[in-house]
Amino acid sequence: MGFRPIGEQEVAQLIRRHLEHVVGAVDAMAAGVRGLLEGRPPGQLAELARETHDQEGRADDVRRQVELALVRGASLASRRGVLLQLVEGEDRLANAAEAVMDYVTLQGVTVPGLLRPLVAQIVRQTQHQTELVKLAVEALLEGGAEVVRLAEKIEHIEGRVDELERRCMNRLFSTELPLADKLLVRDFIGKLVEISDRAEDLSDLVFTFAVARR
Repeated sequence: MGFRPIGEQEVAQLIRRHLEHVVGAVDAMAAGVRGLLEGRPPGQLAELARETHDQEGRADDVRRQVELALVRGASLASRRGVLLQLVEGEDRLANAAEAVMDYVTLQGVTVPGLLRPLVAQIVRQTQHQTELVKLAVEALLEGGAEVVRLAEKIEHIEGRVDELERRCMNRLFSTELPLADKLLVRDFIGKLVEISDRAEDLSDLVFTFAVARR
């Protein structure tokens, strides 16, 4: 018996499921970073890291379903490349969130007190940005006209995150911390803001596809 053909709506639903797990990975990472800033014990941070891994793993499972569906959906051949790029862009978001918690648990980084409010702001902005990316992808799938407005908001947040990163670096390298500790914190913040960069990349992709469709 041959494979049942897959329709565009079924693929869109899979992409939405994939994105739910991507957002879940970012949210679990955010909880983990807040736990780090609050001084929670390593065991609790490891549990939050596992939740991030679980969400990223579920996203991977759905991504494979999307890829299989696109192979089976002959009617989707003209959009196959676009949809694959969309899912790959979403996947990079989840991978970036996972990388943050890997760093937290493996390196045992400690964020100095004077940086914690700035890092907390980065986390809040990143979560908000990820939610906007989710809305942008949904708007693209539904053919809505909100993509441009959402892309502008996402780009604006990425600029705010960059500014927060610069302020963190200025504060960090003005402290009396040993250089090795400074470098650990610098790399942690770099991994954290990578999520915002990947969100903007995905937003740019969505915007490009929306314009091309018009």
